[in-house]
Parts: sequence; structure tokens; C-alpha cells
Amino acid sequence: MVTVQEKREDRFFQRPSGAANMIFAPLSIDIGCNIYQHSFVLINIILAREVRNVTSPRKTASGVVPGKRFRTPPPFSTLAAFVLVLTLQCMAANPAVSDEPARILLAENWRIQSSCDVKASGAEISVPGFSVDGWHIARVPTTVVAALVSDGTYPNPYFGLNLKSLPGMDYSSKSFFANEAMPPDSPFRCSWWFRTEFNLSAMASGHVTWLHFDGINYRANIWLNGQKVGDAKDVRGMMRLFELDVSKFMAAGKLNSLAVEVFPPEETDLAMTWVDWNPTPPDKDMGLWKDVFLTESGMVSLRHPFVATKLDAEYRTAALTISADLHNSEARESKATVLAQIEGIRVSQTVTLAASETKKVVFTPDQFPQLRLTHPRLWWPYQMGKPEMYTAQLWVETAQQVSDSTTAQFGIREVTSRLTDKGYRLFTINGRKLLVRGAAWAPDMLLRWSPERTQAAMDYVRGMNLNAIRLEGRMERDEFFDLADRAGILVMPGWTCCDFWEKWSKWTEDTDRIAQASLTDQAVRLRNHPSVFVFLYGSDNPPSAKVEKMYLQAFKDVDWPNPTVSSASGQKTKVTGASGVKMTGPYDYVPPNFWLTNTKGGGAFGYNTETSPGPVIPTLPSLKKFIPADHLWPIDEYWNYHAGLERFTTIERFTTGLENRYGKAAGLEDFLRKSQAMNYEAERAMFEAYGRNKYESTGVIQWMLNNAWPSLIWNLYDYYLVPSGAYFGSKKACEPVHIQYSYDDNSVAVLNSHDFALAGARVKATIYDINAGEKATQSATVDIPADGSIRAFELKSVPNLSATYFLKLELRNSAGEPLSDNFYWLSTRPDVLDYAKKLEDVYVPEKAYADLTGLNTLPPVKVTSHSSISTVGREKVIRISIENPAASLAFMVHVRIADARTGDDVVPIFWDDNYVSLLPGEKRELQARFDSEKSNGIDLNISVDGWNVASSSTFLESK
Repeated sequence: MVTVQEKREDRFFQRPSGAANMIFAPLSIDIGCNIYQHSFVLINIILAREVRNVTSPRKTASGVVPGKRFRTPPPFSTLAAFVLVLTLQCMAANPAVSDEPARILLAENWRIQSSCDVKASGAEISVPGFSVDGWHIARVPTTVVAALVSDGTYPNPYFGLNLKSLPGMDYSSKSFFANEAMPPDSPFRCSWWFRTEFNLSAMASGHVTWLHFDGINYRANIWLNGQKVGDAKDVRGMMRLFELDVSKFMAAGKLNSLAVEVFPPEETDLAMTWVDWNPTPPDKDMGLWKDVFLTESGMVSLRHPFVATKLDAEYRTAALTISADLHNSEARESKATVLAQIEGIRVSQTVTLAASETKKVVFTPDQFPQLRLTHPRLWWPYQMGKPEMYTAQLWVETAQQVSDSTTAQFGIREVTSRLTDKGYRLFTINGRKLLVRGAAWAPDMLLRWSPERTQAAMDYVRGMNLNAIRLEGRMERDEFFDLADRAGILVMPGWTCCDFWEKWSKWTEDTDRIAQASLTDQAVRLRNHPSVFVFLYGSDNPPSAKVEKMYLQAFKDVDWPNPTVSSASGQKTKVTGASGVKMTGPYDYVPPNFWLTNTKGGGAFGYNTETSPGPVIPTLPSLKKFIPADHLWPIDEYWNYHAGLERFTTIERFTTGLENRYGKAAGLEDFLRKSQAMNYEAERAMFEAYGRNKYESTGVIQWMLNNAWPSLIWNLYDYYLVPSGAYFGSKKACEPVHIQYSYDDNSVAVLNSHDFALAGARVKATIYDINAGEKATQSATVDIPADGSIRAFELKSVPNLSATYFLKLELRNSAGEPLSDNFYWLSTRPDVLDYAKKLEDVYVPEKAYADLTGLNTLPPVKVTSHSSISTVGREKVIRISIENPAASLAFMVHVRIADARTGDDVVPIFWDDNYVSLLPGEKRELQARFDSEKSNGIDLNISVDGWNVASSSTFLESK
């Protein structure tokens, strides 16, 4: 059996007789012109990828994913000749041997079954040829429920009330399921077996085969070819990574069998809770939720590469420190040479490793002056510059042969944080102040990973002009952070709230060890990513002093390069003092004026780590995908099941605001058009308020970016990737140069996010009555400071104005070219908040409402449109010219592009604007971009509708 020592530098565990070593980092065998110099190992790896069991990895933009399988292995002689010739050529041309780790993914050919239904032992189940008749087919990574949905055992849990019908869903609603035991009759009280078989060719002597588990929820017994190689008392922790030396147990050139007995998380485990976001699946997401794969190395292995960067005061030079861990798998002393290369810079040093020793190797700029770079390419958030990346190649040689190699992608940048004179946490990057405007991430409820959806999320974040994503307890795959690095999007990971992660008084020494190991594993994994700018080691609450000191020491031990914050809330700790952030809500609907008038809660001051104006209602095509047709209207228990939990089980507060401000909905269509308008103005107001008040406000995180399943609350685009009014309101508010209305003092403000001033900018405001008649206009010429905001003027009172009226704002540069525009629907009767009836941090009700019912009197108009389509690179670009020929306003004009055959939205889709309003005679051109593969061979339907706009459509034939 393998015993686990918790200290990271000792992760290369002593090998008891007949047992495997456990280590903790991906190792590599390199293929290509940076080829592994042992040609026979390459031959073995290539031959190992046989059709029956193992997929051949291919590299994509988002990482290594399963590729095509070989129908039959190529002839050995051909492979041998090819590899040997290529090896010699590459060694002569470039002795550096380093690339991304070559993985053999164990993704296919899995079967799963409940241990309650399997009476055989692990030793029996893990023998090749064991019968799996009646077992469920699975593909790893997967949770148990995800696999049972995939193979058709359970119906689509995301539709209607189907999730309620799954066995084990009768758990109590008195507390979050993570804090409860499994129901007595739940099929997920039992452990579940995950089993696969795979071929591996004959191994070369002097090499080690490693078996990796990047995510197990929660604990597991691991068996290979009839031998137990990992025990559940050691292999546990959802946020940990595990790696086993299985060289002794592999059947080289034969069929191998791997069996993993996975146990579900218990209420005293450090797993994951869905809090009030959505229901928790009945298995608590138990399973192999991240990749399982094999790698090989020589007897000296290399892992945990890290490049720490230190910039000078003027950000013109960078000092790099390269480090990595070496492990000697030999039972005798070994001498190794470690080499590192960053672009044209190469350094090396020789070290001696005792038997089974692990040693950290460090290259400092004092030792190696060439590690001091002049005029380095800095990594910036995408709005502030280019997210420049570097690659460090590392390899280790023994006896003049490459034993192992790897790479580290990193960025050169410096993130700091401090408390302002008012106690608000302010982040800076490369010396520039940073106003964080982001949203919180939700993975799929069944933890199903999708590179395409994740890429879409990153693109949508940029599409909305946001700059950050928060992860609460969802430590995503490496590909997620790679995408963020390349996109220039900041990420603020941290632990979750509301389960055993925050029950420090009940922690045991064993809990402490798992928590420390979990933080260490994640910090080591994340520290090279320039997108990661902070880590919150508490969520709703900061940890106890004992645990906080433990966490801080763990950060120190791994040379964590970024700020850390004790929690997402404003609570002080005895160890680090004030957090400088707040978590004061709201989380449910509040009117637009809340953000600038609230001065003691969630208003636009300080750093609000999670807040939201509440529900966001999907469009009708999306709604139909998860609400049965006979329950689309009126709102009923089917709708409410797709709201939240705890204090958010309905959307009643949202509908109350809608009915009192916009008027009671006459039906589903009326409710949806009013919802889109209200979501647009609500999200726009929140982000605008934090923007205008920079750096009185230092950050705001919208709760949330997306949903884990089809939902009616907390998102900026829906589960089906369709952008809503909330998306476009956020996009408008966060544009880098922006003109906006101030709900608190009736002024017009201008925001400039650039690092240069805008002189002689022209500001214009025009007020229209409900009939689109111009009632007043004001203008001014202003100088807008760099990275600042100013109030251009206060709007003058307009007599005899209709109760509902409109405000159009325009900003042009000194040459008269447009920079920004904005359109508001306002009321002469303001929203009045009732703080006496405030519900904790959830929301503040109103005692008087703005009167926007005049919108219901807008006469129908027909907007004319003309569309054209072109191909630019890998994208289709559709340009749509829309014009309002009527004498009244065309309000909230919405353009949609759909598959003409299925009616489904083309997603992801990136509009420059949408939900726009057109004055009489006004004309606009909108542009949409999407992947050309989304429309290859597909006829498109372009529809135009709106609040008072007659629906029309244009057919675009596939070309």
C-alpha cells in the first residue's frame, strides 16, 4: 500500500515492498523536432495507442484532447526507421528537448457500476477480462450522474422537473445538500467502480510509467492489474491532484486493467457545494471529474516548473527566477544536469540526488545574469495592452541522455494590492491602477467539460468589455487558465462558502492536512498563470487564525507571486487585518438608482466581490428548451425550480419590480419583452455606477457570468449561450470610452479607461418625450483625463415632460467622430428605496416606483432591414442595416440569427450592439461575428423584432 506524506517537497513517497511511488506533477515525453532522445521509447508510445483502448492525443488551442484512433498500428520497422532518423536530425539541429508533456489519455472504454451491485473485490475487478456485462458505458472525465444521463439511464435532468425524478433527489431542503448525509435509499450512498482496459507496449528499461488523476471526488481505492496501488485513506480531496508510479504493475505489451472505486463526498469533506445557485445532483458530483492519463519519464523526473518575475520600478527590466523539482526514482545516487531555455537564453546546472530524493533546483538572476531581461514584453489585461506570453523549456539529463522535460508558459507582469485611504482594496498591474469589472463563473452542474463553451465564455467576457472572472471553489482545468492567459482576462480563484470548507471549528488535524495539500496543489498549478491575480482563501467568511496561518505558510512555501485575500467579505482577521473587500449584495432585483444612491451596502464604492440586480430571463427560444410548452405561462413551479435555492426560490421580487415599473404583463410575450428591457437597464446601471466612481469604487463582480444549468437567475448570457438584454447592457456600460447618465444627481458623466487623456471631447444630451418629440438639448466640450471620469454637466429640468421619457447621449472626439452613445428610458417619478424593509444583504424593496408604463403606449412600427454576409478568416460576418421610417420611436430593437432549419440561435455570436432604440428616421448598422463552421451548409434566418417592432425575417441561403 502507498502511504501519503503531506509535505509537498516530499511528494515522492517511499516505496514499500511491492507498492508504487506517488508523485504529483505531469511529466513529459516529447515528440516532434524537440523529440525525446530515446527513440525506442517513442516507438513504444506510438505503438501503445492502439485502436481498442487508447486515443492518440492531439494539440488544440485549449489543450490536449482525444484525437483519432489508429485502426491498426503502423508497421514497426517503418516507425523505428522514422523515429531514429528524426531523432538524430533533431538532436543535431537543436539539443534542447522540451515540449508540453505527452499524455496518453485514458478517456475511452470506461464502464461504471455501483459497488452495491458488484460483489467482486478490487483485485478481481482490476484483472483484464473481468466481465462488465450490465455495467454503464462512460467516458472520463465524468461524474456518476453525468455518465448515467449520457447512456440514457436517466432523462435529461435539465428539462422541466426531470432532475427531481432522479433517485436520491429526496434529500432535505433545510440546508445545503453538501452539509447532509446521502438519503438512506440513495444509490449514491455506495461507492461506484470506474473500470477501463488499455494496451501499453513494451517499456524500455530504466523508465518510469506514471498514472495521473487530476481530479477525484472524493476518495478512491485504485487497483491496477489485480494490485492495489492507491488507498482511499490517502487518495482523497476534490481539489487535489494525484500521481502514481505504476511501473512495477504495468503489463508491458499486454492488456492492462485499471479499476477505481470512488466514494462520494461526506458532509465533513472538503468537496464542493452548489450553494443557492441551483440544485445539487444526487451523487454530489462524485466521480473522476478531471483527466486520467499516463506519462513516462526516465529515472530522474522533472516537475513543478515555475518562472517568478520581478520588474524594476520603471517596468523596463525583468529579473527571472526559474525553479523546478527533481525526483530520483533510483535506489542509488544519481547525478543530473538541469537545463532551462527561454527564447535565446539558456542556463544549466548539475545536481546530485540521493536515492529516492526530491530536490528543488533554482536558477536565480544573481547566479545567471542572462536572466535579467531588458525591455521585456509585459503581460497586460486585454484592455490595457497585449497579454504577452513567454515559454520556458526545461529538461533534465542523466548520462548525457534526456530523462525528462517539460515547459512552463508564463507572463511577465507585476500585480500588487493595497488599501486606499478609505480602506478599499485597490489592485494595480504593472504600476497602473485597475478597476476590476467582472463576473462569477459556474461550470456545468454535472461538471461536464466543454472546450467550446469555455472558449465562448472567454469571448463573451471580452465581448462585454469585462476584464475578470471569479471562481468560487470551482478550480477549473488547466485549459481554462490557458485560455484566460491568452485572452488577457483576469481570474480571481478561491475557496467556496457554506459547507465544510468554512466550518473551521469542526476541522480535525486530518482536515487541516487535506486543506493544506489542496491549497498547495492549486497554488503550484496556478502560479505560472499571469491571468491569476489574487487568491481568496476564504469566501463568505475568513478562516480561523490557525487555518489562515497555515494557508499563508503554504503560499510562502510555493513562492506564490500574487496578492491573497482572507475572504470575499469585509470581515477583519487577527492575522492579516482588513480584507478591503465587501460582500454586501444585493442579489435580487433593485432599481437602477440603487447603485449610486446606496452608501452603506452594495452601492458603487469599494470592491464588491459578488453582487447582482437578480434574475435574468432567457429569450423565448431558450425558455422552450427547459420549460415544457404547457408550463410556459403563467409562471409556476416549473419556472421556480429553475430559479435558485434558499432565499431565491422564486423570481417574485423581479416580477414585482417589473409589474410596478413597466406594468403587469399581459402574457408571456409581454413579460419577456419587459424582462429584456429591465435586465438591460439594471445591469447597465450597476456597471456604470462602479465605472463613474473609479477609484472610489475599486471592483465589482456580477453574480454571475453564466449558469450551471438552464436558469432564470444570475447570468449575463443563458445556458444555451444566447446573449440577453443583460449582456448588452453590460457591454454598453463597460466600453472603454463611455458616456452615461447618473441616477443620483441627474448629471451626464464621461468615463475614459485609456492611459491617455481625451482633449476637446464633445458631449451632447437630448431629451425626448414619449412621442419621440425633442424637448431639450444640452452640450459641452470637455477634457477627459486618462483613466478617469468627469461629470460634463447636470441636466436641466424640463417642464411638462411625459411621465415616461427618453434621454439620448452622444460623445464625439474633437474631430467630430463618434466615441460613444447611450439611450435611456426614464421617469419623472423616481424609484424610492425602502431601507426599513431591507432583507439582509439580499435586496432593498421599493416604496415608490418609477413610471415606465408609457412604453406600453408606443405605437407599432415596422423597421426596415438589409443584410449582407461575408467571410473574414474563420469567421462569418453579417452586417445588418436597420432603419426606422416611422414617426415614433422603435424601442429595444433586437436582431437574431438562427439556423433556418432548426430555429436554434447561432451561438456563440458576437454583436457590436443589440437591443438598440431608433428615433424616427434613424438608421443603424449592426454587425455580428460567429465561427464560419457554425453556418457551413446551413441556411440562416435573420429576424428583427422589438418592444413595439413588427417581427420580420430575412432568409440567407448557405453559400
